[in-house]
Amino acid sequence: MTLRLQLSEIGKSFGATRALDAVDLSVGAGEVHAIIGENGAGKSTLMKVLSGAHRPDQGDIRLDGKVIEFADPRQSQAAGIAMIYQELNLAPELSVGQNILLGHELRHTGTPLRAIAGKLGWIDGTAERRWASEALEKLNCAHLALDRPAGELSIAEQQMVEIARAIVTSQHDPSQSLKLLILDEPTSSLTQVDTQRLFAVIEQLAATGVSVLYISHFLEECQRIADRYTVLRDGRSVRCGSMPAHAARSDRPDRTDRSVSERTSEPAATATMDDIIHSMVGRELSNLYPHFAHTRGEVALQVKQLSSDTGPAAVDFEVYHGEIFGIAGLIGAGRTETLRTIFGLDRLTTGEVRVAGRASSRRRPDLSWSRDQMGMVSEDRKDEGLFLARSLSDNLTITRARSYRRYGLLRDTPMANDTRQWMRTLDVKAASPDQLIGELSGGNQQKIALARLLLHDCNILLLDEPTRGIDIGSKSTIYEQIGQLASQGKAIVLVSSYLPELLGVCDRIGVFASGRLVDVRPTADWNEHQLLESAIG
Repeated sequence: MTLRLQLSEIGKSFGATRALDAVDLSVGAGEVHAIIGENGAGKSTLMKVLSGAHRPDQGDIRLDGKVIEFADPRQSQAAGIAMIYQELNLAPELSVGQNILLGHELRHTGTPLRAIAGKLGWIDGTAERRWASEALEKLNCAHLALDRPAGELSIAEQQMVEIARAIVTSQHDPSQSLKLLILDEPTSSLTQVDTQRLFAVIEQLAATGVSVLYISHFLEECQRIADRYTVLRDGRSVRCGSMPAHAARSDRPDRTDRSVSERTSEPAATATMDDIIHSMVGRELSNLYPHFAHTRGEVALQVKQLSSDTGPAAVDFEVYHGEIFGIAGLIGAGRTETLRTIFGLDRLTTGEVRVAGRASSRRRPDLSWSRDQMGMVSEDRKDEGLFLARSLSDNLTITRARSYRRYGLLRDTPMANDTRQWMRTLDVKAASPDQLIGELSGGNQQKIALARLLLHDCNILLLDEPTRGIDIGSKSTIYEQIGQLASQGKAIVLVSSYLPELLGVCDRIGVFASGRLVDVRPTADWNEHQLLESAIG
């Protein structure tokens, strides 16, 4: 049996930068194959080569045994390859049905009059609705209204619409059947419930022979869904093999084409997850969630009966100096809105926020910074957390610009020196403090966003999804900093959809559901199942 996909010696350079260096990859029909690596390892470049966005400088791509070359993404799509990016590509003002058929619009055919209408550009709405409905039914998403604007859907629902678009033509045009689905960080904005639904769809597609390339920084997810893996580091494929067994996979049939392993150079023995992590980062990560001794002090932040227009209702909790307080819950449960209200980004309608014994019923971001020594890292670093068109130095020092002024002018040298210091402390990979932050990987951007709070010497840190979409090495650095901050007596509120992170880092965890804080317990009294059960009621 031939392989579904085989890459041999794929290379790609951008100027003097070697993004891909002789990458090899083999994927069988109906196989879920995880692509694992840190930010900058070459994952995105390799996927863009497969999707037709980039042309490789060297090497061969074989699909079902045939050598193929793509001049543009349309040729890749016509060959049966669909790419779903982390940043979803839907037209928010168009309906669900229109998005599913976008690029595959159906013109009128049949009778002479209808054929003429089709040539004039008239769309056959009835046929489009039928095709869109069939695609959604195939994904168990028939409940999605075809006329609803896509921008009103949740992230998980939008993702299903993108997958429906990928499979729609295969239902009626066998020559363009979906053969390979590429998912780039598909769960970075999903709750665990939505993640399980996505996994069910992946299993369903794989069972019909569709191969899936699954890119994620969540190794536990890769372990649960993938049959095999390839590790990329510095643009090279450094390890491949069968994915180590996971308890949740024990009753799942093995979909993998057994002949795949016989025709690759993967090691005979199955690697452990520690082996895979070592291959990714090139060093040992003996403890992903490091423990730093810290003692709980006085109350630093107290929230009483907090409500806002954006969602939270009558929320009560307190956070102590030297404590890491975690917040779990489904997307839309009120977690982010609560942090935004505390910081002053959303309007507080009732209740109060008490900092160091001082109560306030009106919140302003500038006073949170200056008066309360409170800082916030937004979950949306691109739109709210960073100035992507400005330098690292500008982003890091903006909240303390006054301290760098002399005679009304900003002094670049002290700003650059402080930036270099934090780049070393947090292992930020960048050319210089003057580099545009938009040019960095997500992990390095997030480190600068956190460094801004550290430079400001905040006593209270509100961290909303601080490790979303970043690699395991960067996560380890951020976890270490969070632990050190707690040991220094800082009060930390950590919102995360990644339950192992909350269980590994926090002292106490509270769960939000439908805008309310429904339960708070010491971390030792929680497990993943209990957290999820509490979040979904």
